[in-house]
Amino acid sequence: MTSEPFTLRWGILAFTKDLLINPQTRDASDIRHVVAAAASSTSATRAKEFLTSVGAPDTARAYGSYTDLVSDPNVDIIYIATPHSHHYHHARLCLNAGKHLLVEKPITVNAAQCQELRKLAKEKGRFMMEAVWTRFFPLSREVCSIIKEGKLGEIKRVFADFSFWNDVNKEFGTEHRMVNPDLAGGALLDLGIYSLTRRDKNPL
Repeated sequence: MTSEPFTLRWGILAFTKDLLINPQTRDASDIRHVVAAAASSTSATRAKEFLTSVGAPDTARAYGSYTDLVSDPNVDIIYIATPHSHHYHHARLCLNAGKHLLVEKPITVNAAQCQELRKLAKEKGRFMMEAVWTRFFPLSREVCSIIKEGKLGEIKRVFADFSFWNDVNKEFGTEHRMVNPDLAGGALLDLGIYSLTRRDKNPL
């Protein structure tokens, strides 16, 4: 008898569509992802519009408050997709509410904030991870395996480039979260993180 896949009920803090990709596209049949709720900092109406646009179940709840979202007992894990500058505070809100957590990259804007969140997640016994899906690409995992096995010898220096296809200021405007310093935007945290990141052998 084939067992039913485990259902993970997601709460979306701000909006993203990436996690809605069917797990079966990567040959995973033991889990399914369901959007159980979403919240917008401006209104529940915007959250409802998002839920409708992604085809969320009719039972999915729309909130106009992040506090209401993290208090929902039907939410197992929360995806934080707010601007970088807000990740730390929103992550603390979720962890203190007892929710597991997936945080859009970069997880925080500095190492001190990240360490505080790691400590809090351990205290609460909650899973927390930075959402950098390139860590899980088969090619990325294979390269890490080759390096770990020493097939390339001792690695002493690495060069990595990540380029954007156009002028982001012209494309998005200077207030866009990708380039706005007040939202922790810019080449290092928004784009350069792809060159800096590595697959952590000890995720929370």
